[in-house]
Amino acid sequence: MSTPVEVPIGTYSRLRFTYRTISPDVYSIYPRLRIDLDVAHTVVGGAPSPVYNIAITDANMDLKIRDKDGIYHYIGTLTPTQIFFNLSPGGSMILNSFLNLDHYGLSQIEKLRENKDIMLSIDTRFIAELQQQPPVRSPQSFTLELRVPKSDWVETILPSLKYKDVMLIEIPKLADTGFTEIVNYLNGAWKQYSMGEYDKVLSECRKAIEALNGKLRSKGFEKEVANEKGTKRVPDWSKLLGNQELGEIIGIINQKMWGFVTPGAHAGKAINKEDADFSLMTIYALINLAIKKLSL
Repeated sequence: MSTPVEVPIGTYSRLRFTYRTISPDVYSIYPRLRIDLDVAHTVVGGAPSPVYNIAITDANMDLKIRDKDGIYHYIGTLTPTQIFFNLSPGGSMILNSFLNLDHYGLSQIEKLRENKDIMLSIDTRFIAELQQQPPVRSPQSFTLELRVPKSDWVETILPSLKYKDVMLIEIPKLADTGFTEIVNYLNGAWKQYSMGEYDKVLSECRKAIEALNGKLRSKGFEKEVANEKGTKRVPDWSKLLGNQELGEIIGIINQKMWGFVTPGAHAGKAINKEDADFSLMTIYALINLAIKKLSL
């Protein structure tokens, strides 16, 4: 949904740009958007003959998204499939352009969209040449604004971009050095995950949970529990969360995850991707919960 834009070229010619469609490129292994525009060469009434062709070159198209405050944020530069085209008077064509994205970029678009329609703009610069003798070249620019309905984006485009197939978690960046150590271990686990070193993922997760437990105890959130060897001091999740029942549940999860990421728990078995997934997601949730509570 968009209002066409007309760009005067010389006295009698106009280039009319109209938004047609936005769609996913289903044949790309990366998230890739395709945007199609209609480009038409119109002539004003009473123009003398002849009216010359217009050549368009050097197109540069920046795609931006508008947030709720009306501020535009740069997404990327669209790449047209044609770098040169020639339009006769009354002629038209479809200009196809593509934009490569990544899942981080898509997540930022989703944040700015805030579950509403997407408001986009295409800031375009190009060189127009009236092919008279001698030719007249002139730099031109325009902005085309368009709205993508929420239903189209959520039901058609995002699924085809496989956005939900990839889980993105932003690791909190906090100034406290104790938190930094915990986060660094978790970042190390993500790095090993991306390299396919799933056993090392569990090793880094174990370091992260050790650092978390130490941090909780150093902040005074600890209690003494009995075991077969006597007693030991462990994190007091009930005190941290201010809820006895919830704290006991989280404490059990914390204890069991410590056991899960301990090498001996997987003796005789190769650590696989599913093990790494489970470790990363669960331990991230524990760390994120604790950090948010400690930051209050």
